[in-house]
Amino acid sequence: MAENENIIEITSKEQFDEAVKSESLIIVDFWANWCGPCRVLKPLLHKIASEHQEIQLLTVDVDLDTNRDLVTQYSINSIPKVIFFKNGKDIDDFVWVMPENEILEKIEANK
Repeated sequence: MAENENIIEITSKEQFDEAVKSESLIIVDFWANWCGPCRVLKPLLHKIASEHQEIQLLTVDVDLDTNRDLVTQYSINSIPKVIFFKNGKDIDDFVWVMPENEILEKIEANK
C-alpha cells in the first residue's frame, strides 16, 4: 500500500511528539501485524486519510521496540486503538473497528 504525504509510519517517540504538535487534526492508529481487527481498520483509515488531505494519519506498530514508550504513555492495552490529537493534546479516541461513517463523524466533530 503506497503511503501518501499525510500518512506517516511512526518509528520513534521523538518523531511522534513532533508530528502531534500540529494544529491540524492528527489521527493515530496503534496497531500490530498479528491483529485481525487492525488489518480491517488500517485500509479504512488509509482510505479516509487519502480522501481528507487536511488530516494526518500516524501509524504506530505496537510491536516495534522503538514505539514501546508510546504504548506505555498512552496505556495501549487493546488494539486497534485510535487517538485523535490537535495541538499536541489527545482529544478523542476509540478502540476496535468502527464503521467509516462513524469515523468520519468523529473527524468532523474534532476538526
